[in-house]
This record gives sequence, structure tokens and C-alpha cells, in this order.
Amino acid sequence: MSFQVRRSVADADTRIAINGQVIMKLNRITSARMLILGICGTLAMQVAEATSCTNATLNFSTSALESVVKEPERVLAEEGLFWEEEPAQHFTRLWAEAVNHQIDYEKWRSDVALLMDLSEEERINHGLVRMTNGIVNGQKPFLKQALPYVCSYLPEGANLDVSIYFTAYIPARSFLWEGIVINVSAPYWHGNPDNIFNNLLHEIWHVGYAKHREFRTEEVTVDAARYDMLDTLHNEGFATHVGYRSNSIFHAPDEKDYLLLEDPDDVARLLRVINDLFAQVDVLSSDDLDRLTWDQGVIGRAFYVVGALMAQTIEDALGKQALIDTVSAGPINFINLYNSLANVDAKIIYQ
Repeated sequence: MSFQVRRSVADADTRIAINGQVIMKLNRITSARMLILGICGTLAMQVAEATSCTNATLNFSTSALESVVKEPERVLAEEGLFWEEEPAQHFTRLWAEAVNHQIDYEKWRSDVALLMDLSEEERINHGLVRMTNGIVNGQKPFLKQALPYVCSYLPEGANLDVSIYFTAYIPARSFLWEGIVINVSAPYWHGNPDNIFNNLLHEIWHVGYAKHREFRTEEVTVDAARYDMLDTLHNEGFATHVGYRSNSIFHAPDEKDYLLLEDPDDVARLLRVINDLFAQVDVLSSDDLDRLTWDQGVIGRAFYVVGALMAQTIEDALGKQALIDTVSAGPINFINLYNSLANVDAKIIYQ
């Protein structure tokens, strides 16, 4: 099947769902808050028509990964077509553009070229292929447990329909764009598919969150920059909490965010980082604020760890439903609810 046919087939079942960190960057880089509203508008009918959250359709696609490992000569010879027509690669380009990341194509070519020295048998039995096949072959038992679990942390009727694309040698380890993209070659996974299964819970939950933005009930009482940061803190933190609370079922022994979350000193440090970021909103230029929030909030994991602490605090004090209700209400409700429970030195000062 050609790259182009693969892309057209994938487009037919793709749902638009954008990760919170990407929305934050898109808003200020392109001044396109209305873009979000337009995207969410296309989702209203999907949410209304959703049957049951647990009956969601998740399509697993390995075409990009298999092409890279089994046909590296053709991938390199048709590089432009591969990056344009394979959804995993196309979405990676869009992600990189949104977060101002320069893809190192020379490194990508070098990594793919190394596979050319392998025999056909070595390619078929390559570790990346075996790990991906293990994930795909295990999707039914995984989804049987994962969907009810993820749905239990979303408002009733959430729509989780999404395609999951596996590839290799891209800069991100995983992200959500118009589908979930997993970089199987990322060192972060330590070659352990359990780490990827746990991460999939995080990304699948993002799908439901993104498709509920249109229906928020709260009044936005802060400027766009602050609201974007609050959205990211809510979105990434809640998703990290969902993954962390599932650790007894979908164990991720190498997930660094969970180790940070369990260290009081790291949590206290990252709380200070979050408050420092909000304090810089009126001080820094838009571009400088983008860089700082990316470096400290995303790369430094402050959004993920502090947001997870906030979700944990709400669920432990008020129950799961109170936490779920923040998805329907919005990120200001999430932060204010947390602040009503937190000690003075652990509150989020966002305005």
C-alpha cells in the first residue's frame, strides 16, 4: 500500500483532539484562540452522538514503524512522501511546528540508514517490531481494562474514538494531535512495553478532555495567556494523575513523573516553578513566556507533577466525582477547588 493510500484511509477515521501543551503554544504563537473554538465546534456532534465511553473505537496503526524498520531504503528514497502521507510523520511535523521544535532530519536519516545493514530476517525480528507487535497483539485485554478505567475519570458520554500510530526516531516520545503518536524507539520506555501501555492511558484520557472543551461551564475571568497555562496545568496534571493511579494495574516502573510526584522536595520545588511562571505573564514577552513555560512547565515537568498533585488532593479530599466535574467546568474551577483545600504555602497564585 502506498504512503498516500495509508494517509487517506487514516484520515477517514481520525478525530481531532489536541494536547493541552500544544494548544498553549498554538494560541500564543499564532494568536489563534478562535482556532480552538472552531475545532471544538466540529466536536459537538461527536460528543452528543457518542454512545458509551467504554465502546470507543481505538485503531492501532503500525504502518509507519513497519515501513521504517522493514523498508528503510524505500522510506529514505521517498522521504518527502513518507513524511507527508504517513499520519504519524505528518502529525509529528505539525506538533514540531506548534511547539517551535526543529526536527533533526539528518539524525532521523542516520537512524533509519542503520537499518539498511540488517538482513530481512533481522528486520522482521527487530526489537522495535517485536515490542510494537506485543502492544498491538495485547490491545484487546489492555482496552478491556483501560477504557472503563479512563472513562471513570471523564464526564458521562465522553467520546474517546481515536487512532494510535506507532513510529520511530521522531523527537517526541508520544503526543496527541489528530491521533495519538507513539515513538517506540524513545529511550524513555527502556524497551518495556508496560511503560507505553501506561502512557497510553494518559494520552487516551487527553482525547476525552479535548473533546469537552466546547462544553465548559465556567466564565473565563483571566487573560488568554494565563488561561492557556491553567488549561495545560489541568489537562496534563489530570492525565498524569490518571496514569499514576493506574500504576497497580498498568505498572510503569520507569515513569519519571511518578518518581517526582512521590518526592516532597521535588513537589515543593515544582510548585514554586508554577507560581514563578504565572508571575512572569505580565513581565515577559509572548515569545519569552512560551520558551519559559516550555522549558520549565513541559520539559521540567512542572505542569505534569503539580497538576497531578492538585488532582490527587481533590480526589482524596472530595471524591472522584468532584474531580471529574472540573473537566465539565474548566481549569479555573480546578485550580480554585484545589486552592480551597491546599495549605497556604502550596496554593497556586495565578492572578
